[in-house]
Amino acid sequence: MKLTTLVLSLSLISLYSSANEYETTLGLGHQYGGVLGAKFAYKTESTKYYAALGLVGVSVGFQTTFSENSQHAFGLAIGREEIQSEDGFIFATYDFHLKGFSQDGWVIGTGIGITREDKGGLYSDSGQSETSGAVTLSVGYKF
Repeated sequence: MKLTTLVLSLSLISLYSSANEYETTLGLGHQYGGVLGAKFAYKTESTKYYAALGLVGVSVGFQTTFSENSQHAFGLAIGREEIQSEDGFIFATYDFHLKGFSQDGWVIGTGIGITREDKGGLYSDSGQSETSGAVTLSVGYKF
């Protein structure tokens, strides 16, 4: 039943997409799934919802801008990546779009939030997690 609902929802989104568009961004940082990844977004005039797949992780999130053709976007990113946050992360994000939110081009971003990683490091089998505050940086190019 969940699969049917998902397929139906995606079909309705694609029918509605005549006024909206899809966007692909390649970049580095937590918003892109870690070290290097791609972000696939469904975008309206002032908001985009995305999923990202990277070499070492995944993330989902959204970004919104408060004025038309703004260069500034604020959002939220949630995911996991195997280097620093193998048990997950959540960041409040800010991105600066050099040519504007609705245009192709370079994006520079930052975020502040928390990460959860295995206590004892990357290869630890302790079964315990350690939560810590973190700041993230990201750089990408929108197509």
